Amino acid sequence: MSRQKIIIIGSNGRLGRALLEACHPRFDVVAMTRYDLDLAWSERRICEALDPIDADLVLLTAGNTNVDHCELYPDEAEQLNVTAPGAIARWCARRGIRLINFSSDYVFDGEKTQPYTEEDPINPLSVYGQSKADGEEATLAASDRHLVVRLTWLYGPGKALATPDWAVELAVKDEHLHVVSDRTGCPSFTGDIAAALEPLLFDDRARGLLHLCNSGACTWLEWAQYCIDCAVECGVEVKTRVVEPLSMDDLFGNRAIRPRHTVLSTAKYEALTGRTLPDWRVPLKHYVEAFVAPRFLRI
Repeated sequence: MSRQKIIIIGSNGRLGRALLEACHPRFDVVAMTRYDLDLAWSERRICEALDPIDADLVLLTAGNTNVDHCELYPDEAEQLNVTAPGAIARWCARRGIRLINFSSDYVFDGEKTQPYTEEDPINPLSVYGQSKADGEEATLAASDRHLVVRLTWLYGPGKALATPDWAVELAVKDEHLHVVSDRTGCPSFTGDIAAALEPLLFDDRARGLLHLCNSGACTWLEWAQYCIDCAVECGVEVKTRVVEPLSMDDLFGNRAIRPRHTVLSTAKYEALTGRTLPDWRVPLKHYVEAFVAPRFLRI
């Protein structure tokens, strides 16, 4: 019996790599990078890139996630986060293939003080948030089998430095570090997201919208502080041991408005799987120990 085949679009990105690692042992995986399928292409060219592949599932992890860049270049955000995903969703629907697309907590305005559920109304504050909301709509309009997974504060190994890398690097270099203390969410490790999603890949009960993140919640300041604490435990020498608070109102340089409170409820995921993702501190400690601290330890 042949194994099911999965296409991962954006396989060299942070999330794509984690999904590739999680899926490869059990499934035949076609890993597509920008060179194989560029979301900037026309719908016709995108379909031509996909046509030769006989797949059972498509995971779309590519897109423009640079929030301030999207604010400056809304047409690009539209193409990469709405038009191209819509084209892929329609191609999948015509082939009878299930698509899982990934969205963001930025579809919410952050005014709700309780965790957001999949049923809560959206109200994006930025071009990026609006493009992700429109991408959700384009995906789900193509087929009722498709799934959109909303993620929040994603980090993990990748080409670019993630927030934990940035926090520790600044603590090593600078004597004072100020981080936003009035923005709340949940850091989510790509490895945990990929592992949590695996049992739902071919489960048609998981359709429409789904929230997925590590358990618990924290502010950006608490996130950065825990990263530094873990690095110090590993022997990293820092100039800044304690992070100082900063209000979002005092930030300069951000072109896009960020939502202040975007904790996501994972009750739907837990009902489908009977599983709960680990507390955000557990994978973060491992990530700092395995990927961040070694960069700064003297050999």
